[in-house]
Amino acid sequence: MSLAVVSKPELRRRMIAQLARLALGERRRAAAAATESWLAQPEADAAGILVCLAFGDEIDTAAVIERLAAAGRELFVTRADPRDRQLHVHRWPCELVTLEFGLRQPPRGAPELAAGEIAARVGAALVLGLAFDPRGFRLGHGSGYFDRFLARHPIPSLGFAFDLQLVERIADEPHDVPMHGVVTDRRVVRRSVG
Repeated sequence: MSLAVVSKPELRRRMIAQLARLALGERRRAAAAATESWLAQPEADAAGILVCLAFGDEIDTAAVIERLAAAGRELFVTRADPRDRQLHVHRWPCELVTLEFGLRQPPRGAPELAAGEIAARVGAALVLGLAFDPRGFRLGHGSGYFDRFLARHPIPSLGFAFDLQLVERIADEPHDVPMHGVVTDRRVVRRSVG
């Protein structure tokens, strides 16, 4: 079934349900395969890399973080702040708090990169989401934090997902910022246009 004409709220609902049905063994196998593939991409050679921490049933990024840290990369994680509706960048490792709905992130007030430092310190980003399409568009949880962040900080960004999260087309809007590609457990898709 094509998901090309599905609205964002409906696609979000479907993807959450599909992710919840993935068996633990399949999750682990897929995360290991996707980790190897992401680490083989040129973006993994950046000196500083922004890495999302998994939320809910998203693919686990713990192995990517561990391997990048062992390779000497400077790592960063984000904090979504509802007060200013922006993503803030924090050096990893750092203290984390778990929000009421399960998202883990640095606490407000923790040391963070100034906006002017981001371009000099962060050369690539591993971005999670609920769905991606071959054009690089991403369906997140609906708050727009990553689109606003990437519009201000055009960092080479690769999605990281289970293969089932790669759909034919996501309805995009003018404010949506596409990823440079998507890495899954089965394939790497670099952004196409059109």
